[in-house]
Parts: sequence; C-alpha cells; structure tokens
Amino acid sequence: MLYKVCLSLILFPVVLTGCGSSDSGIEIGKPSVLVEQPPLSLEEWKAMTDFTEKYDGATLERLRAGNSDLKSEKAWAQFEKEVIGPSLVKDKPIQPQI
Repeated sequence: MLYKVCLSLILFPVVLTGCGSSDSGIEIGKPSVLVEQPPLSLEEWKAMTDFTEKYDGATLERLRAGNSDLKSEKAWAQFEKEVIGPSLVKDKPIQPQI
C-alpha cells in the first residue's frame, strides 16, 4: 500500500506537467527555422556601424556572396588585405590606456 501511495505521489506531478498546454509556440523536437540573410553589397557593409556585427564571420560571408568578384580565394584574400584590414583598424574602438 505504501508503495502505491509513494508511486502516485511521484507520478501525479509528472503527469500534470506533461499534460499542460504551452502558449510559447515552440515544439520540442522541431528545429527552429532560421531566416537566411540576403547578400550584402560593399556600400551596405561600409555603412554598417556596429563593429561586432560588421566584422562577424557571417556578415563577411554575406559580403562575399554579394560580390561576384570575390568568389575566388585569391580575390577574397586580396580584398581582406586591402579593404577589410584597413577598415578594421579605422573602425576599431579606442581603448583607454590605464
């Protein structure tokens, strides 16, 4: 008898939790759909003001996808050296020296 009481005390909250409704719209086991960002033009990239976002790997890949001249590895490496590097130095926030 004690066994049945203990088992029901353990299982009852578990059953109630599993039967509840959720308004979050998230379904367990279903991957969330990520919206793919469109390619960036060089002008759009240069106009970006958020330092972290501008030099993020995904943003740079969008920039590369938006410019057909940057498809080859050689052209991309040259672009990184001539455009991204100097822009990074210019945009980098100045840290106060202590």
